[in-house]
Amino acid sequence: MTQTSGRTMQKTVATRLREARLEAGLSSRSVAMGLPARLKLSHATLHSYERGLTSPPLPILAILADFYGRPLNWFLQRSEGLSGFRYRNEKSRVSLTDKRRFQAQSAKWVDAYIGLEHRLKDPLRNLRRNFSVDPSLPGKKLAEKVRAELALRDDEPVVNVISVLEGFGIRTLEMPTELRVDGMAARWGASFVIVLNPNTSNDRLRMNAAHELAHVLYDDCKEMLGWKDADVEKRAYDFASSLLLPTTQLEEAFKGKSFIRLIEFKERFGISLAAMIYRGQLRRLIRPSQARWLWTEFSRKGWRKQEPGHVWRDRALRFERLLETAIAMRELTWKEAEEATGVREEELKLRISAALGGGTVVDEEGGDGPPSVLEFRPE
Repeated sequence: MTQTSGRTMQKTVATRLREARLEAGLSSRSVAMGLPARLKLSHATLHSYERGLTSPPLPILAILADFYGRPLNWFLQRSEGLSGFRYRNEKSRVSLTDKRRFQAQSAKWVDAYIGLEHRLKDPLRNLRRNFSVDPSLPGKKLAEKVRAELALRDDEPVVNVISVLEGFGIRTLEMPTELRVDGMAARWGASFVIVLNPNTSNDRLRMNAAHELAHVLYDDCKEMLGWKDADVEKRAYDFASSLLLPTTQLEEAFKGKSFIRLIEFKERFGISLAAMIYRGQLRRLIRPSQARWLWTEFSRKGWRKQEPGHVWRDRALRFERLLETAIAMRELTWKEAEEATGVREEELKLRISAALGGGTVVDEEGGDGPPSVLEFRPE
């Protein structure tokens, strides 16, 4: 190993050690205290490893890998890493420590997703790479262009916003969290990643996903013209709401002056009542006095906390689908899946279980092949 490659490996191990600790939500002192008694390791030594000042011997790295619940090989693999983090509906009470942990957890699963793609030679492709965005296009016009690209009439809903994101080559993952955030967007090299909190309501999740699509589509414009994220926000909201519910249909929704009619449009197009009323105000489809009455009724009925009407669930499950299929078709053993993703078998099974809605994933021996056929049993 050359001196340069040695330094690169030392930097890789340092980065991975810090990511693993942040993902676990631990301080270096907590890690030092939690390690087996036979391993005399101070938090200062751990800090030195994480800064790349010194390199842990392989036996120590193996013990740390076991402590963090990671395959040893993961600590030796380089990654593009996530950068340019942007949060959706971040509340001021979210601490920097909590955000760093959420970012580390997100990076873990993004690495797993991309590692699995590489192993299976099945990358997410940008099916709309020739789609261009004129910086002068306001959000509503860009939404019209995207709907035309998707061959959708005004009276047709966007059935799955996640599929639209993936069609533009944007990897999307679900990341349940108790933090007061709806999700996060970031870069992985030259591509984009969106992480959504599935604990949000269905209509809000769809709006968040559409909103982030606008940020990605306007990204080149932002770079060229020196826009800030705040400059994109208004366009992004206009884009998201227009993508989900075109103005012609919004006008139809307000024609009957009926909450029942609004709920029907909510359930048909997958958008919240609040978003419809707010946009109706902006578009002057309802008078200020009507808007005030609608908001008063909205509060009186307790709909600010929970609206009536059902909106279907958009799921971001491509990673889980790739993994489940690869195991079931015996393209991978669980051991190979661990190596490809850098995540232990138990966690991968839990991820599939969550995607299935809580069922357990059980191995079943299948002839001479590896134990890779899945049987799903309800809890």
